[in-house]
Amino acid sequence: MPIYEYQCPKCAHRFEMIHDASDKDRKIICPSCGDSKAQRVISLFSCGGARGSEIGSTSACGPKPGRFS
Repeated sequence: MPIYEYQCPKCAHRFEMIHDASDKDRKIICPSCGDSKAQRVISLFSCGGARGSEIGSTSACGPKPGRFS
C-alpha cells in the first residue's frame, strides 16, 4: 500500500497515512487538531547519500559520467 502525505489547512500539521489507492475519496482527519479538510500534498523523495545531494555530483541514481545506460 502506498504512503500518502497530507497537510492540514487549519493548523498546518503535515502527516503521512498508509491506505489503499481505492480509498482516495476517504475523508482524512488531521491527527493534531481533528479538522476533516486535510489535503494531499506532493511527497518528495531522496536517492543516494549525502554526496548525491551535492550539485554536480554523481550518485547511484543515474548513469556514470561518460557512459550510456
